[in-house]
Amino acid sequence: MSTHAERVAAAADFDAARAIRLLSDLMTPRMAVYWTDLCLSALVGWSAFAAVVVLTPGTPWAALLLGVAVVAMYRATLFIHELVHFRQREHRSRFGLGWNLLVGFWLLIPYFMYEGHSEHHSRRLYGTAGDAEYVAFARMSRSEMVKMALSALVLPLFGPVRFGVLAPVSWLVPRTREWVYARASTIKIDVEYRGHPPKPSQRTRWLVQEAVCFVLVWAVLALVLTGVLSPVVLLWWLALMVGVAGLDTARLLGAHRYLGNDSEANLVLQMIDTINYPRSRVAGLVWGPVGLRLHALHHLVPSLPYHAYREAHQRLLTQLPAGSAYHLTESPGLLHSIGELWRAPRPADRAEPAATRHAEPRG
Repeated sequence: MSTHAERVAAAADFDAARAIRLLSDLMTPRMAVYWTDLCLSALVGWSAFAAVVVLTPGTPWAALLLGVAVVAMYRATLFIHELVHFRQREHRSRFGLGWNLLVGFWLLIPYFMYEGHSEHHSRRLYGTAGDAEYVAFARMSRSEMVKMALSALVLPLFGPVRFGVLAPVSWLVPRTREWVYARASTIKIDVEYRGHPPKPSQRTRWLVQEAVCFVLVWAVLALVLTGVLSPVVLLWWLALMVGVAGLDTARLLGAHRYLGNDSEANLVLQMIDTINYPRSRVAGLVWGPVGLRLHALHHLVPSLPYHAYREAHQRLLTQLPAGSAYHLTESPGLLHSIGELWRAPRPADRAEPAATRHAEPRG
């Protein structure tokens, strides 16, 4: 695995424009692939979940089937990430509706809560307080990493509160709306991040998605209270969401090197702060599906469709000079990267001031 100094040195000579040109013919999403993959993933996930609830509650098979449901629904969930990067509005609207109906509404993570993902790719915002999906873990205490991992256990409680309680309160008391938008309307790992209200063109779409989730939360609660639905089903539902959140938390801890220092980062600097796992083809199907095991490639070319990642990765490996910055983004495995992050020297371990610790060329 490369060192930070090696990656920074290689970044200064990396020709991002050339790398992107090598992939120019791979940029068109094949929507048939997207729809087939999403529908099959959701079908497997919900079928396994139904089997847990209906056929095998309280048996040893329940844990196995729940695991299948978690892995399949996690894959289906991650299509929200691809959805945000569609260039054509028509693709976003149609696929977004399908994704919400199959996944988003049922896991209480409607698509609108991820529409700010573009900030994570912004040259100005990446790795800063304006990036909801980034926390400089390598510069924070290890206890913060532990808290991050444990948050997956309580994350599923956020959806019922957000849509069952906060949504109707904000409708009835307009002055609370700004707080709900800022604090509770974004999928994020930085708890201090403040979100943005919807644009005029987004207001109706956001409100409809909120309303659907509101109805779902209270409908499920009513069915449980009236005895139509067993409370056990609700517990399995929460267990499914905990599993999906747990897998995503593990992936996030190994997605970046988390050395951000609140300064501008162009595509190349984002790429070298991000990690590829080309060797993790089998394990990556569990924790990094839909292209996310090649996350450095994604930060170099954000709009590249996930089904083109394997071909794109091979092209860059063979056609870029040996030892290029792209070659140095590789890690042997997710656990290795999380271990590196855990062992990274913290501010208290170093003598130099924190402000000068991550000096990089800025492009």
